[in-house]
Amino acid sequence: MNGMKIEKYMLMLLVLWMSACTKPVDWTDEKDSVPPGPVSNVTVENLNGGAKISYMIPADNDLLGVKIQYSLEDGKINEKYASPGNNFIMLEGFGDTKESSVTIYAVDKSGNTSEGIPVTIKPLVPPISLMRESLLAEATFGGIKLSWDNEFEKEMGISLFVLDSATNEMKLYDNQFSESQKGSATFRGFDATKHKFQVALFDRWNNYAEALDVELTPLAEQLLPGRNGGQYIWNLYDDNNWLYRGEIHNDPNNTNYSQRGFQLVHDGVGQNNSGNGWWNPGDDGVSLEKYIPGTGTQSIPFPLYFTVDMGKKAVYSRFNIKPRLRTPDFSGVLPVDFEIWGSNDPKLTTQVGDGSREANMAYWTSWSQANGTDTWENDGWVKLATCKLKLSSGDSKYYEGMPLTDADIQNYRVNGFDFDVNEGVTEGYRYLRWVIKDTNTGQKLLQIAEINFWGTYTE
Repeated sequence: MNGMKIEKYMLMLLVLWMSACTKPVDWTDEKDSVPPGPVSNVTVENLNGGAKISYMIPADNDLLGVKIQYSLEDGKINEKYASPGNNFIMLEGFGDTKESSVTIYAVDKSGNTSEGIPVTIKPLVPPISLMRESLLAEATFGGIKLSWDNEFEKEMGISLFVLDSATNEMKLYDNQFSESQKGSATFRGFDATKHKFQVALFDRWNNYAEALDVELTPLAEQLLPGRNGGQYIWNLYDDNNWLYRGEIHNDPNNTNYSQRGFQLVHDGVGQNNSGNGWWNPGDDGVSLEKYIPGTGTQSIPFPLYFTVDMGKKAVYSRFNIKPRLRTPDFSGVLPVDFEIWGSNDPKLTTQVGDGSREANMAYWTSWSQANGTDTWENDGWVKLATCKLKLSSGDSKYYEGMPLTDADIQNYRVNGFDFDVNEGVTEGYRYLRWVIKDTNTGQKLLQIAEINFWGTYTE
């Protein structure tokens, strides 16, 4: 190493040593005891359940922000803050329309507060009271159905109480939560006798609306079993001709396999991550080239179809789908946009046109590859249910890392997903045709562990 390089090296060491011995710079702001000036030009816009308070901030160099002190029904002092970049603060949570005094302060970085400016607000009718005004209750199959308007889409709690005949007291039956603008909740598990119900609405600030007392007789319903001991009641309709109708299936080389697989969805036995006990019809068995000669197409389009013979006619009230359990949650393939149609006289494939595969595909599907027309829909079939599955977050499509609430996870792993049959359908139907327009993963298959229907038999 030459002399010049040694000299530069020693100089660097000296600089590092001196910097290590230097007292660190204090970058914190200096503290003082001088309060900032007050806010000015305060205006109030009263809102439903709260108010918007606007102001001008003082010209203090060390201003940290603005705070408002206020109290709700419980009398506890609350504080809400805004940065200097804002010129207003929104208050909410007021459960009535009484005048209320709030105080607004400027706050600096030393923690000093300005002189408080008192402001009077008079909130408009709170959202929970508006929701109560629109609350309706009616009898439904096995329980009570509630509906309401929630214009401001605030999260609300709905509690159902039922009269306990033993104690003659109202006892909590269950809670549900919703922030939907057009909200509804159904509480089931009741027999078809007269019950006294009480409905209580509450919000996140523990404001309660006036309770709704109602006496209703739930409509009779029963679980419609898919089998009777070892005898199967539900079966796939005309299963040997599934190719002609473009229906999802397991194995095109074994026409019995799909029937056996379908029977697993009504055996009353759950399943686990290993896949035991679930029906998995998919596009492996129905790629279009197998039943539309000359198309060369490798993948079926939506919608997916399958048709079930329920054994005898029934009026259906609701149904539940339990998915195949997979990790991550909600990655098991479920229908999320689908319809169910009913008929008592579906055509056999030999009764469609000349009975050919092409004629049947055109009749039974809407697929452009098959010149499909969905003619079957206008040939004695009635739409029983139009269903969309949405999680608490509003999502219906699965993606990696998607947010799931505790209720979403409980439904996926244990409860399954509930759907109602369209109101006003009072005729009994034996044959149900499913039309799956989309799945949560976008895959053209289903992974279903259990299906349960409720209703009443008409024969």
